[in-house]
Amino acid sequence: MYIGAQLFGIPEEVLKSDLTHVLNFISETGYDGVELPFLLEAERELNQLGLDCIGVHISPEQLVKHHELIGYLERHECRNLYVSGPLGWHDRSLDNFGATCGVLNSAAKLYAKEGIKVQYHNHDFEFLINSCESSTPFSILQNELDFENIDLCIDVGWLHLAGVNVNDFLHEHRDKVSHLHLRDFAKTESVALGQGSVPLPQVYEQLNELNRLKWVVIEFEPTLNFKTRFKQSWQHLNPGLLCIAARRLKNRPAYIERKLAEAMGN
Repeated sequence: MYIGAQLFGIPEEVLKSDLTHVLNFISETGYDGVELPFLLEAERELNQLGLDCIGVHISPEQLVKHHELIGYLERHECRNLYVSGPLGWHDRSLDNFGATCGVLNSAAKLYAKEGIKVQYHNHDFEFLINSCESSTPFSILQNELDFENIDLCIDVGWLHLAGVNVNDFLHEHRDKVSHLHLRDFAKTESVALGQGSVPLPQVYEQLNELNRLKWVVIEFEPTLNFKTRFKQSWQHLNPGLLCIAARRLKNRPAYIERKLAEAMGN
């Protein structure tokens, strides 16, 4: 398991104008890799700093751009496409989520042939019942997505905001989760980890149960104060989480060795 930063938390204009500085900060803070919020050309900078490109976020509609996306992922040595929400984003009816599942399943089967995994990233609305409907959009996703080719990238902050018991959900869907987003909310305000009400310590304790988990990724809403947020969130990752990461890595980075020694009292 590795620890990543979702660059969505950095304003787009900053990413485009000062990418090298941003990625150098991410690397120096201790993160292993980054998720890209859009098709940002960053392969040179990532290679120079030794950061992994975890994946890139796109809309369901963009999945049809097969050659463009496969070429982009190959250049960035990346194997994950993150998709959020239904087709058209705003139509969150059960029928539209059903249609979205069909699009995702067809695309995921094609990308799987290239060794690329489609990941569905949740928000809160998948767990809320719309007026005039009797079940949640997630019930459609759960029943109709092809989990042979699609994984869940679960955002625990959005789960909590929707009133879902995060630990129960992760236990029930532990075989479908390969990436986990760590996010915190104070009421509805996006904050650094540990400054809100999301039960993150309990999530950390549960990570060993997620046998397919490859990445945990820090995310928050865009802010010019992103450096402080990323540092505070990194510091909140308790010694237990870092010990889990250490045990799963054969060649542990120096910062993991330091944190492991601190956790063990050495």
